[in-house]
Amino acid sequence: MVQAWRKVNFGTGTVTFLDDTQKEDMLQVEYPNGFLLDMGWYQDRYIISIIHNFDWTHPVKRYETTDGNQLPALLTEAVRFVEKKSRTAEREKS
Repeated sequence: MVQAWRKVNFGTGTVTFLDDTQKEDMLQVEYPNGFLLDMGWYQDRYIISIIHNFDWTHPVKRYETTDGNQLPALLTEAVRFVEKKSRTAEREKS
């Protein structure tokens, strides 16, 4: 079940951590301009967080589900979101 999200296209992101076991730290993908996509299992649900400049206390966006089958769709949505934010940040720098 969980391995289905391994097939998600992470775009310009670089997977820096990947662990198939259901635990707090499962996946981390680094994006340009200081963005991270982080996924983990927290007690009774999966949480996907978009983090900017390592500000873990204020995620830019957060997705939650108790259904592992929803992970590929949620990850795809999160990737689209973080890619857009990263491109916007790039344009703002120039």
